[in-house]
Amino acid sequence: MPNIHVSDQGLQELKESLARAGEDYKTKLKKLQNVMSQITSGDIKGDLADDLKAKFDAKEEIFTALAQTIDDAEEYAGVKGTKFVNMIGDTKAVMK
Repeated sequence: MPNIHVSDQGLQELKESLARAGEDYKTKLKKLQNVMSQITSGDIKGDLADDLKAKFDAKEEIFTALAQTIDDAEEYAGVKGTKFVNMIGDTKAVMK
């Protein structure tokens, strides 16, 4: 099996891209879930809302599985630890 060589900078850019894309997806999924909750509770009504809710319900398992896959990939790539370390560094910089 051949070795694959990646520069530290290239790996860091990949991790940052993965983190941004993952957070973006999870933020949008959370917003979509909030809209679905509003439809379920009756705050948003109508045929279009009912159709959207039915389509969401049919795909919700896929959306959730994708979010879990993103979490797993972030953990595997060390992105979650990196985000925590960056947050601590940012906090220290602001406190100075």
